[in-house]
Amino acid sequence: MKKLNERKLRWILRELKRGELSIYRIARQQGVTPRWVRKLRNRFRDRSFSEIQIGVCGRPPKPIPKAEKQLILELYERMPMGAVKLERYLELNDMKHIPHNRIHRILMDAGKAKPTEKKIRRKKWVHFERRRGNSLWHGDYCEIEHKQVLALIDDASRYIVGYGVFDSATTDNALIVLNDAIANHGMPKQLMTDHGTQFCANEERTYKFSEKLRKQGIVHIMSRVKRPQSNGKIERWFGTIKRLYAHFGRDMLKAVECYNRMLHLSLDMSPAEAYQIKMR
Repeated sequence: MKKLNERKLRWILRELKRGELSIYRIARQQGVTPRWVRKLRNRFRDRSFSEIQIGVCGRPPKPIPKAEKQLILELYERMPMGAVKLERYLELNDMKHIPHNRIHRILMDAGKAKPTEKKIRRKKWVHFERRRGNSLWHGDYCEIEHKQVLALIDDASRYIVGYGVFDSATTDNALIVLNDAIANHGMPKQLMTDHGTQFCANEERTYKFSEKLRKQGIVHIMSRVKRPQSNGKIERWFGTIKRLYAHFGRDMLKAVECYNRMLHLSLDMSPAEAYQIKMR
């Protein structure tokens, strides 16, 4: 049965007063039952149209316990996630279950979230990822507040194996991050980048980055031109890290550490946990 707004309710009462349409036809036209039309007639029999008001449907919301507010806000400060992620994080860590709708109310009251807009049904994307860690890394530069940030992300786990913040996006800086990542996490089988001059030939037609990969036995994969989905995991990561970077007062180290231990919904665990599991 449809919910009636004030305009539809006034129309029903007006037609009942006129007496030209039967109760059955009125009910059918508004998508309600004849029984409900009779109830409305009895309820508003002695009231004028100006007195007709419809209250909020459903039960009034329960007050949120102070302990729940404190728990959610403390978690949000450490790991600024949305309501659905926070709900799942509580479940995975055997903590008190709090519905995501209530979590969203807490975040909204604290100014940490905005009212949810009408959801648009999205097309399903075919999901590709490697099964093993260090099978494929994605690398790219992104400008964040006039600095060039280079990051390397593991395809299987979404774990950030290396990153660096520089004044310029150069091949030498990319090699610094790559060498540190290999020293800390081992050698990847493949590395995907775009066609930027830092990763392929520069103006002097030298292939310094590609040569480094070839000498170490790493296969260099170039993403398709004008198709950002090819290197989409690192592109999406930059969107996330910008938000975390602002949350942690422009501290990139804290932002990256938070990302690596923060719940990733498609993995149902943190990237750090997934990397450990997929490296076994």
